[in-house]
Amino acid sequence: MLNNLQFNFRKEKEGPENDLVNTFLNQYTHNFEKKNYKFKILKEVYAETGIPDILIVVWEDVNKSDWSPKRNKLDKTDIKILHHISSNGKRGIRFKRILQQLGYSEKSAQKSLKKLVQAELIFFNGMTARIKDFENSFFVREIISIEAKMSDWKNAFKQAQLNENFSSHSYVLLPDKTITENVVSSINGNLGILSQSEDGAKLKVRAKKAKLPGSYFSWIINEYIGRQLASAL
Repeated sequence: MLNNLQFNFRKEKEGPENDLVNTFLNQYTHNFEKKNYKFKILKEVYAETGIPDILIVVWEDVNKSDWSPKRNKLDKTDIKILHHISSNGKRGIRFKRILQQLGYSEKSAQKSLKKLVQAELIFFNGMTARIKDFENSFFVREIISIEAKMSDWKNAFKQAQLNENFSSHSYVLLPDKTITENVVSSINGNLGILSQSEDGAKLKVRAKKAKLPGSYFSWIINEYIGRQLASAL
């Protein structure tokens, strides 16, 4: 049910970085608890642009009994087309534009559109495709990515910037002693900084929130969580 999403995890490697991640999660996770919301922690996920150390996915605590079993058959190509359709809002997008902009063959695109219609995610009249019920279909409210490094903060920032493609918030996690004024002043874009010390985990610089879905991988995460919730009913 999940394999067709190509949603995979890297095996954790023992070492100081992994210890930093685990200590942070043990001390800071309660900060993600919100009334009427649920969250799930994912570690070492192969994302579209790297492998974030931590992903924290937040969604409203709602029953997913309306989840269509047809959604479980959607693959990576289907999700890419779905994201492209949803990014065009209520006005939708013409079929020929999908072919031009994504480069899929007519046969492949038609197959994906049929699956998306059957999954009750889009309307398609043969000419134009439109998202059906965005708020219900994309139910994830936050995707918080965290890139952890012991000392190489420059590379942490580079990866965190890539993580912004699909995240609502993107952070770097560093030992507190590593965070100098130079590090803080080097922040680009919407990034935030989290610190870890013997005194505990702290929010040093809050990340600015970006709109979701940022890319097709935001949808991949949404579908991964949705399938798990639906299978648990």
